[in-house]
Amino acid sequence: MARSSFLQAILVWGTIILLGQSQAARASAVPFTFVDNRMTIQCRINGAGPFTMIVDTGAPDVTIDSKIATQLGVRVRAAGSTIGAGNKPVLIGATQLRSLTVGETSFTDVAASVIDLSEIRTKLGFPRLDGVVGYTVMRRYAVVVDNDAHTISLDAERPPTPESATTTAFTGVIPSVAATIDGIPTTVIIDTGDRSSLTLFGPFAKEHKFYDRFPATSTIVTGYGIGGPVYGQVFTLPSLAVFGRQLSGVVTRASRQTGGVFTATQQGGSIGEGVLKRFDIIYDYPKKEIVAWPSKYFARSDRFVPPGQT
Repeated sequence: MARSSFLQAILVWGTIILLGQSQAARASAVPFTFVDNRMTIQCRINGAGPFTMIVDTGAPDVTIDSKIATQLGVRVRAAGSTIGAGNKPVLIGATQLRSLTVGETSFTDVAASVIDLSEIRTKLGFPRLDGVVGYTVMRRYAVVVDNDAHTISLDAERPPTPESATTTAFTGVIPSVAATIDGIPTTVIIDTGDRSSLTLFGPFAKEHKFYDRFPATSTIVTGYGIGGPVYGQVFTLPSLAVFGRQLSGVVTRASRQTGGVFTATQQGGSIGEGVLKRFDIIYDYPKKEIVAWPSKYFARSDRFVPPGQT
């Protein structure tokens, strides 16, 4: 769910922070539920909860909704503004959480961003949306996303993988990997906070004439993010190569945003959950590698679902 403090990493939710932590060598699996095609899990904050949080590889830190900050009674200081997938900058706050617990893994002295998430929550039909879990929670772990079982775990070491698994190196706080989009080599970010299968950022789409390359919709609202609605043209991409696999028929949105992170030029685009759920994935942050193998969704036909209808 991309947001940027500096565009090189396309940071999504605020400034990078450090966490104190306690961890088990092999974490227990935490169930997740897809809402608007994004993974949501239950967490505890300062001993209270549970709170519903999006698991977001496109976010550099922890974010809580301003309403939850008030409920918890934490002190919030103004931290300026930030940009996200929407066109408009939004105000952001900063706070310190005494603790954050994900399954059996607890973190202490957690710095967090504070943002009003009410528009995203209401427009996309989230029963609850209390915050986001990003890089600073995941950075020391091999994060195992089992899309077959709908579970996620934070493992101290990478578990065994099947022979069909491929390993892809990534760079950056927000994972950036090599990909080939309809024969064009580029880099993309891997963003579990992106509801789409593939998002093409504006400069890449314009340079390679993707607005006219295939039959597409008119400019429509394809989602909502920090800063408001996300406009784009939707079409079916013939081929996408990523994680050592060739995918076809990938429903793609070419951004028509005039502001926000989708106007950035460092990467060609963002691979979101529409593609990522086709795999079981390990995000090995210490080794900066993504290990992926086909999930039960791998051969499922792709289709565009309007925001708020998943």
